[in-house]
Formats: sequence, structure tokens, C-alpha cells
Amino acid sequence: MSETPDLAAAAEANWIWIGKVAPPSSEVDAVPRTALLERLAQQAAKPLVMLEAPPGFGKTTLLTQWRDRLAGQTPPVPVAWLSLDEDDRAPHRFLAYLVLALERAGVPLESLAPLARSHALDANPQHTLAIIVAALGQGGRRVTLILDDYHRASSAEVDAAVLMLIERASHWLQLVLASRGRPRLPVATLQARGLLYRIDAADLVLSGAETSAILGDAAGDAAALVHERTEGWAVAVQLAKLWLARDSAALSGLEQLSGHTGEIAGYLTEQVLEALPPDCREFLIETSLLERFSVEMADEVRGRGDSAAHLLALASYRALLVPLDAQRRWHRYHPLLADFLRARLDPARARTLHRAAAHWLAKQSDCLLAVRHAQRAGDQALAVSLVRAAGGWELVLRKGIAYTQSLLNEFDELQRRSEPALLLMQAYLNAKLGNEALAFEMLRLAEAGLAATPQLRSDYLVIEFMVYGYFDRPREATLCAAPLPDGLSILGRACVLNERAMAALANAHLPDAVRQAQEARVQMQLAHCALGEAYVLLNQAQAEALSGNVRMARSQIDTALALAEANFGTESSLKSMVGCYRAQHLYWSGAWSEAWPWATAALEPLHQTDGWLEVCATSAEILWRSALRLDGLAAALRQLDQSALDARQRQLPRLGRLVQAWRIDLLVQSSHVAQAQQEARAAGLVDWTPPRGVTDNWREYEAVSLALGRLAAAQGASEAAAAGLRRGAQALDGAGLRLCAWRLEGLAWALGRRDADSPAAQEGFRHWMQSVWAQNLHGLLLEIGAGLLPRLQSLDPDGRYAAWPGLAALVTRLRGWQVHPPRHRSPLSAKEEQVLALVAAGQGNKMVANALGVSENTVKFHLKQIFLKLGVGTRTAAIAVALQNGYIDAVP
Repeated sequence: MSETPDLAAAAEANWIWIGKVAPPSSEVDAVPRTALLERLAQQAAKPLVMLEAPPGFGKTTLLTQWRDRLAGQTPPVPVAWLSLDEDDRAPHRFLAYLVLALERAGVPLESLAPLARSHALDANPQHTLAIIVAALGQGGRRVTLILDDYHRASSAEVDAAVLMLIERASHWLQLVLASRGRPRLPVATLQARGLLYRIDAADLVLSGAETSAILGDAAGDAAALVHERTEGWAVAVQLAKLWLARDSAALSGLEQLSGHTGEIAGYLTEQVLEALPPDCREFLIETSLLERFSVEMADEVRGRGDSAAHLLALASYRALLVPLDAQRRWHRYHPLLADFLRARLDPARARTLHRAAAHWLAKQSDCLLAVRHAQRAGDQALAVSLVRAAGGWELVLRKGIAYTQSLLNEFDELQRRSEPALLLMQAYLNAKLGNEALAFEMLRLAEAGLAATPQLRSDYLVIEFMVYGYFDRPREATLCAAPLPDGLSILGRACVLNERAMAALANAHLPDAVRQAQEARVQMQLAHCALGEAYVLLNQAQAEALSGNVRMARSQIDTALALAEANFGTESSLKSMVGCYRAQHLYWSGAWSEAWPWATAALEPLHQTDGWLEVCATSAEILWRSALRLDGLAAALRQLDQSALDARQRQLPRLGRLVQAWRIDLLVQSSHVAQAQQEARAAGLVDWTPPRGVTDNWREYEAVSLALGRLAAAQGASEAAAAGLRRGAQALDGAGLRLCAWRLEGLAWALGRRDADSPAAQEGFRHWMQSVWAQNLHGLLLEIGAGLLPRLQSLDPDGRYAAWPGLAALVTRLRGWQVHPPRHRSPLSAKEEQVLALVAAGQGNKMVANALGVSENTVKFHLKQIFLKLGVGTRTAAIAVALQNGYIDAVP
């Protein structure tokens, strides 16, 4: 259930950053674009500058000159450069490169850089963007961020990220975008707000003087003709220069050309290539299918050893090859030239080259690009084998959800549904995303394919365990106790052990849960999976806490939190998930206002990328109980409504039943006893009797016992309620669930009044308090409420509580709650609540008017306001909403 950066792979794949976070080394005879540079200087305060023009107009050249000018100022202006391509449409890849580009410019992003290099940034882009914005502010200097070829990466997610930077970081960041077309940003709005400056193709056209400067003095009279025929199109001028330098008759051929500049560029390219030796032309054509290449890569892909010689021979053709690094080791072609060359490559030879490129890229740990080349070679078997060699389903853990989705998108639908390795990846992905039907469908299809791929059986068992765990279908005890299957990877063993710990926890086998979690943690450490280790710690901590070892559990949560921050930064989904359990411990310790932000931060990852019964139930309970005290009944009911929706969406029926019990508990605590009784009747809990044994039903056992105990007491049966709670506490304690037993027993002490002053009762209460106080469970006393005050006062009639550090402050807090109990926050006025309560009782407008001493028109006015505030259009709907949210009591 985890994702962790593969730092070893990152070290091997440094080559993938070449040509991304630095501008290409200019080898062409570019003329300084002085006028345009001055215009850029005048717009330095604008948050966004946009260069928009077709290919070949010199956008990259101008931006390179602008970067050099900024870097040459005193003091130098920090400049980050990022060259984009189609793969960067995925937000996780875009943000990874963005982090590295900004770090290179001096922005303090040390916590994110290792994750970026391994493409293992947080699954939630907003977390990464928040850190980037904060780091820009900490830097204290305005940074210029240049995004070249933005059209290649533009997508809804990337556009949203860029817009967020414009909106939130404009004080510390100027964005400069170069694009072939208008980006899908709100250009008109940004321009109207004065946030945008644009440079278009007409601005980028070379003047006659600039054309002459590029061609040089040797061109003579040809300069004017070149400018006329090329219309100042920069790439065509550069090609014309190459042609003129090698063919004295070229001028007459140029005079005969007319028509669109694109046709001229194609003609010029063909003429330049024809002048090359055949082996050089072949080299250019064969390497054109590579996004970028070095001598080593070109030699291995082509199966030859002459690439260095060809690059040396082509050194004077500076308009053809673009160096990507200062050492001139890596090169790429201008996009126009690459398209021209690829059209001339023999299809059979292209497949051979693609296959060789796939193998080379796989050695560099670039699985995504390797698979793409294998697919272009038409070699599906190779593509799948590359995925398996890279880790298969383990990529979900090591690279994350977004990376794995991008990798799967390299395959078509038929391939994704027929290859067991891909099916297992999809089963795991869909389980994490809460898509139960799809997860089990992928699992079923994968199982059907195991006959042809028996080597994947161990992987299938791992995924089966995890999919069942995500959807609250813990495996049988016999299966969990069986020896681990053969053939598991280290990470596979860790995951199975962790799932076994979760199953033991679900079945209230707490010692087994602790033991399995301890073994899983060792395996996670051996697999270098920090995030997985953090999740294991959560399960171990929960088992320890439920056993009554709350202080130990709190220490384990702190360790998990430290792991999250050390490996994934301070704004990560993992930290949010760990924060859910941190909130639980803060709640138990009585720091309810501190628990709230931790609990709410966990909502997004729970809804989007991860979530299983234990974490969902923990989050849901802390949220509604905290909301009741902090914001009242309506807020708590909204939290329960959201939890009920989560239960349906993630197919967690037991969570749904917990919500039913919690809603009863909430309504009773808010003095809506009739509505609570109605909820109990609807949930089939009116005649509920505790089951004989406590196993996988322990959460429901605890929640229903607390809710019905409060309900019975509110209906006048306090002693019976207390007796039932004590029986429940004994059953839970017998199952080793001491924390659950303490909760029920504490409420029983608050409700039971019979023999309250007897020595046995006082000693029993003192023993309970010692157990609770030893684990710093002050929050349990607050949860029970002011009804516990008489018992607490019996501990020290003087009220000093010297033997109970901190108890005096807690008693003061409970007394304050006794005077000011939680109130629901209704959008309705007191008069409107009266009107709606009478309408709910079946009275018409006239009867309501008489009862309240107002006119019928006044009643109609109040009803209109009620409809407006509740967002409804009928009386029936208004009554339903008001009852659901506790604004009025149900009519008995």
C-alpha cells in the first residue's frame, strides 16, 4: 500500500535530465535579437511572458540569449530552464523536471530533489506545488523560469499547475513560455489583468539586416534574395547558409523557388543532405528516431562503432545537430529536420533500431521510454518483458500511481487486458484508487493467464492479498498462518506480511498483528521501502494501541511521521495518512483542537489515492467527534454523510454500519433522542444483542455498544445501559481489545449511579482511572463527558487532584462543557425552526400562524426563507433536510 523512491535507479538514470534543465548549446550563427531583448527587459515585472510562433522562428534562440543576459547581470538573476516534451503532459513528470530546474537555479528544494530524480514525487500535485511556492518565497530573490516547447507538454493538469504558479508565486517568479500555438491558459483574462506580455511570430521574423548578419559578408547580394524567399524565417535562413556555403550554383536554384516557407525549408533540407556522404546521411536518418543520443547510445542502437567519426564529420553542420550539454556529448535534431529524416527511414530498419533502443534505455532504468521504443518496434513481448524486469507491480510502490499509469498507457486496451503482468499492475492500481469491480476483474483476468505464465504466480498471490485487504475482505486465519509462498521478492514478502498484519488486526488477533507487522517492517527495510515501512508502523501502532499499549503506539506513530518527512517532505500524501493516526492519538490525549487539522489533511489521499477500512474508520470517527465539539451537530452530521459516501464508493460495508451507529451516538449527545431512536430503528439496531464472540466485528461491537448505551440512558434506563456496557467491556477485554474495553467501561461509570459510593465501586473506578491515566488517555474522559464528573470528584473531594497530574484542568474543562454543551449550528433562525417543526407535525399554514400568533403571510415568508436556506423547493424536502441535519426533532 505504499510508494517509495527508487534512489538506486535514479542514480543510474541521470542521463534522462540531459537536455531538460539547461538550454541547448547554440552552434548556429545566431544574431543578437537586441530589440526583442530590450522588450523582455522592460516586461521583467510581468508574471508571465509568452512567445507564440510556429517552429523555426528562433524562440529557443531568443530565450537562450535572454537567459545569458539575465545571468550576466550584476547581481545575476536566477534563471531556471526546462525544455518540455510530450511525456511531460503527465503532471508528476512535469513537476519532477520543474523541481530539478528550480533547484539548479538555486531555489531551496533539497527535500524534493531526490524524489524528483526518481520520479517519486507525491501523488497529489498540490502538495508538491505548495512546497515549490514556499521555497520560492524563502529564496528571497525573484527567479525567471523558462519553459521551452510548452505546446508539447500542455495538458489540463500541467496548465493548472502553471496557473497556480502564476497566481501564487508571481512575487518571486516570472514565467516565460515558448509555444508553437496559444496555450490553453486563460490568456485573455491574464492579459486583461495586466499579468501577461506576448511576443508572436511577426515579432520574431528576422529583419533584412539580421538575415545579412547570419549569412555573413560572403553571401553578398544573396542576402536580400534569401530574406525575400524565406520571409525572415530563422531556420530557413540557417539552412540557406549551409547550402550556399557548399554549392556555388545554389543561388540560381533559390531564385526559382516561390511559395510557402515550409516548402522552402523542405527543399533546402533536401539540398543540404544530398551534399553529404552517403554514410553520414544514413547516420542522420537512423539516429533521427531517437529523442536525443550520445556516441555510446548511437553505436549500440545502430550496431556500429562509427558514431563519433560521423559526429566529427558533421561538426560544421551546426544547423542540423543541437548539442544538449556543455561537453557536447548529447545531441538532438531540430524538430523540422527530425520529421524530414524519419520519413526517409526504411520501416524494417526502423523496427530493428527501435528494438535496440529499447534494450539500451532499459539498462539506463528508463522503463517508460524503453517500452515506447519496443512498442514502436511492434514487439509487444519485449515491451511486457521490460515492464516485468523493471519490477512489474512493484513499480506502483516504487514509482507511484501516476508513473505506473503513464507506463500502462503505452499499451493498447487489448494488450492491457491480456498480459498477466499488466493486469496485476492494474488490479493493484484500481485497489488503491477504490475501484473494486475493476480491481477484481483485473485479478480474475490475471489468474486466467497464469497457466501461460506460471512464473507470475507468486506476484499474483501478493496482489490478491492486497486487493482483498483494500476492500475489507481479510483472508482466512489458516491462509494467514500458512508459510509464505516460494518465489516472492523481498518487497513481495514485506507486502504479504503487512497484509497478514492487517488481517490479524481486523480479526482482533492483536499479538499476531504485532508479530506480522514487526516481520514486515524488517522486510520493508531490506527492500529500502521507507514508505512501506511507515505503513507497516501504522498497523503495528494500531495493534499496540488497541492492546492498551498506547504510549508505545504513540512512539511508533512519531517514527512513521519522521520517516514520511525525511523521505517525502513535509507536504506529502504519506504524511497526511500518518497524520490520520497522529490525529487519533491527539484526540485520545485530549488535544482535540490540534487533532482536527491532522484529521482533515488525511481526507484528500483517502478520497483519491489510498484508503482501507482501518484508516477510513479511524479518520471518520475522529472527524465527527471533533466536529461535534468544535463546530456543532450540523458539522458532525456532514462528516458522517461524507463517511457514508466513502463507504459506498470504496465498497466498505462495515464502515457504512459504523456510520449508522455513530449517527445514533451523535444525535443522542446532541439531545435529539427521538431522531436517534428513529435512526436505530432504520439501522435495525433497536433489538440488537451483542454477539457471543468478538472477532472481526469488534469495531461494530464497540460503536453500537456506545451508541445504544447512550440512547438507553437518555430514555431513562441508565442502570441497564451501564450493565450492558460493562458486559461489552468484559467481552472486548477478553479479546485483548483493552482500549475499546476502557471506552465502554468509562461510559458505564458515568451512567451507573447504583452503589456509587460503595468502597467496591470507588475502588473499581480508581482502577479504571489508573489504567486510562497511565496511557495519557485524557480524551476518553472528555469523550464520556460531564456525566463522569461525580466519579472524578470522588477521587479527591478537595478538588486539587495532586495524585493525578493534569486532572484538575480536565475537570474544569468538563464543568465548562456542562454549562455550555455542544450546540448544533443551524442556518435557520429560531422562528424558522419553530415554523418548520410545526409543519413537520402536520399543521397547515393557518394552524402554524395561530400557534405562533402571526399572520399566514408571515408563515409563507418564513417558509420561503427556509426553502432558500436549505436549498429545497417543497415542504417535504425541507422537513427531510432538517431532520437529517438535526435542525428539528422527529415527531414521535
